Amino acid sequence: MADGRAKRSKAKVAGRSKEQVPAPLGGILVPLLLVMVLVSAIALIQSSHRSRKLFSELQDLRREAMQLDEEWGRLLLEQSTWASPDRVQSLAEDKLKMQAPDMREVNMVRGYGKAG
Repeated sequence: MADGRAKRSKAKVAGRSKEQVPAPLGGILVPLLLVMVLVSAIALIQSSHRSRKLFSELQDLRREAMQLDEEWGRLLLEQSTWASPDRVQSLAEDKLKMQAPDMREVNMVRGYGKAG
């Protein structure tokens, strides 16, 4: 029995000496991996927050662009209304007292362009 105990204690001492020597990367690798996982998680959170913020800004800009397009269309319509030939003729007759000449008063000039 004493021999059995001696063998067991030697095995324990031999096992302890092997266990006491830490693996060279084991003590550094696990905390390093933990830090890297935490940094990666924080970077992912920041990236998704920035993405949502930029998407919201994009939606606001699209909405503003649509409003500007609508306003541009209204302005084009207003411009065509103000510059219509009937309106110009009406203003010329009413405010400036202008009239179109009679056909007898029109003199055609020959020799210029396609008319000559």
